[in-house]
Amino acid sequence: MQRSLSAFLLLSFAALLPSRAGAQSKPRPPTAAAPTTVGASAKRPEDRLSDDAELARVAGLYEAGKYAECSSAVESLLDPLAHYPLRQPAIVENARVYWAACLLGQGKPEAADAPLRAAIHENPQMKAPDSLVFPQPVVQRFLKVRDSLISEIRAAEQALITQAQAEARKREEGRERERQRMLELEKLARQELVVVKNRRVLSFMPFGVGQLQNRQEALGYTLMVSEAAAGLLCISAVIAQSRYAAAADELRRTGNAVNEDIVNRDITTWGTVRDVSFWTFAGLAVGGVVQAQFEYVPEFRDVRTRPLPKSLTPVPAPAASQKSVDVSYVPYADPNGGGVTLFGTF
Repeated sequence: MQRSLSAFLLLSFAALLPSRAGAQSKPRPPTAAAPTTVGASAKRPEDRLSDDAELARVAGLYEAGKYAECSSAVESLLDPLAHYPLRQPAIVENARVYWAACLLGQGKPEAADAPLRAAIHENPQMKAPDSLVFPQPVVQRFLKVRDSLISEIRAAEQALITQAQAEARKREEGRERERQRMLELEKLARQELVVVKNRRVLSFMPFGVGQLQNRQEALGYTLMVSEAAAGLLCISAVIAQSRYAAAADELRRTGNAVNEDIVNRDITTWGTVRDVSFWTFAGLAVGGVVQAQFEYVPEFRDVRTRPLPKSLTPVPAPAASQKSVDVSYVPYADPNGGGVTLFGTF
């Protein structure tokens, strides 16, 4: 009985083995894959090392002799289009030196000049690489590149100096133009326009009044003096003629002899003077009035100077402060006498 039961179990186990093998050989249905993020291979911001750490990693690659890997790493770190390029100027400068050293280690001396040139252009006062860190070929290559760039560096420095001088001149010219503009504005602010209106009736007056109103001073004063002289001469002639005639009548009335020829001659002479001076005065007066009418000026515009308002008056520079002098005294007395003690601040 036990043997038949054992045989049955063995046959059942042998029958189950092929079914399990077939089940294991069948392909499993596809399962939903975990979502992947685009660019997962790229470094995330939190995975990015600091500039100092990145430089240390590059230095480790260089010291390990992995020049190709070192060159590739530095190139990616200095690429401005990279996700996280180096930012600190001092570290960028050292990274360029390591890049040149890696290129020299790869046997590419001509390619090593490019990073050295870039480093020297960024810092014309850059010192040679430390000979304790870099081998002599790197230092010599740096010195060679720097010597080739001396003229270019000097030209760049001269260009910067020239540009600074030009900008300084422009600023100075701008300040001078602003100063001149302020002076012109102050001058205009001090000026006041006054309109002086003339009167037409004054142009009909003699003695050069019309000319003086038209601001023709020379002609006006000439007419004034000439007309006054002619008028005074005419009046003087009339007075003299009257006196000669009155004196002759007085002599006749008293019965004295009168020389009629002399009296008539004097009266005639003064009459001529009277007539000439009168017509001279009349001619000058009429001519002056006519001239004043032809050249009449209705108004004049004068510019006068006025003081600036207090708000626009320039504030004078404060005078140098003078030191105050403070003197005080204290009287005292003792058995030997007395006196006064002076204290002062100067």
